[in-house]
Amino acid sequence: MDAVAGRRRLEILLLLGSTALVLLLAEAAVRLFGLTEARPSGYAPVNTGHRSLRENNTRGYRDLERAQAKPAGTRRLLSLGDSFAWGVGVELADTYPHRLERALTRRRRETWEVVNLALPGMKTTDHAVQLADEGIEYQPDVVLLGYVLNDSEDPAAAESRRAAEWSEEHGLTPSLLDRSALLRLMRGRIWATRENRRRVSGYRSMYDEKAPGWIAGRAALQRMGRLCREHGVPWVVAIFPLFGNPLDEGYPFAEIHQKVSQAASAAGAKVVDLLPVYRGRRWDLLVVDGVADEHPNEIAHRMAAGALLKELDAVVPWTRTGAEGPEAEEEIASPTRPGPQ
Repeated sequence: MDAVAGRRRLEILLLLGSTALVLLLAEAAVRLFGLTEARPSGYAPVNTGHRSLRENNTRGYRDLERAQAKPAGTRRLLSLGDSFAWGVGVELADTYPHRLERALTRRRRETWEVVNLALPGMKTTDHAVQLADEGIEYQPDVVLLGYVLNDSEDPAAAESRRAAEWSEEHGLTPSLLDRSALLRLMRGRIWATRENRRRVSGYRSMYDEKAPGWIAGRAALQRMGRLCREHGVPWVVAIFPLFGNPLDEGYPFAEIHQKVSQAASAAGAKVVDLLPVYRGRRWDLLVVDGVADEHPNEIAHRMAAGALLKELDAVVPWTRTGAEGPEAEEEIASPTRPGPQ
């Protein structure tokens, strides 16, 4: 019996020893290859020196100075939106509103101004009020709303979510186990999986038919549609995807895109769902910083402007004959002048 017990103890010790060896090798590999370190995306973001977070004109918008009275011989596109349309993380000249201004002017051989009233954090209800109180006074020839899926988030729900995220982030007490790169890697992967599930379920619940934010958002779209019809102004709703997700068939919010598209169409808008434009692309190459910032980078802005330029032909009549040529597309890709920062 003693011999049998001795063999079992030896087997247990060998098992524990081999397990410890494997864990030590795994720890060494994680540290050697830097698997816990944040990796940049394949796109090298431009260092804007935080210029992208500052307004540019006296009205507090990130735009050129615009007279509210439309100059003679000028046509206007009114751009509404949030931080996507504002252009967080990219130079002013690279944002899709400014690319559209240059491209429309060259493509149609007439003067166009894109008046950008976007502000970070705005919701659909804010856009409706802004259009009525200020936007329509710019006498636009077309209104463009850049829609992001958090635009119908209920304000109370948003505050609760931010409070929960803050508590979770600051409630973690460092321990000796945090010194292990292997354990940090495992914990990070578990957290990312859980966070992604929470994000998907959160957005889906946001667009439940009884969700207060979505009810208010649909009503706001209807108000915007009525206002545009009253003034004889066509309007376009461009739906952006959430870039921190795979943009292939596994994209989890396609159903929400359809809901927003149906609601905007019912309100009288020409809808441009930009998800097909980015379909199959690597999302981390389309954002400002794949590690820390999922706002669209200049590549994503250029692709959006190219798609919108073509769709605008369907809603904005041409006032003069102009040859459509590659110069419009070249202008989208390569701005000839930087905007003031």
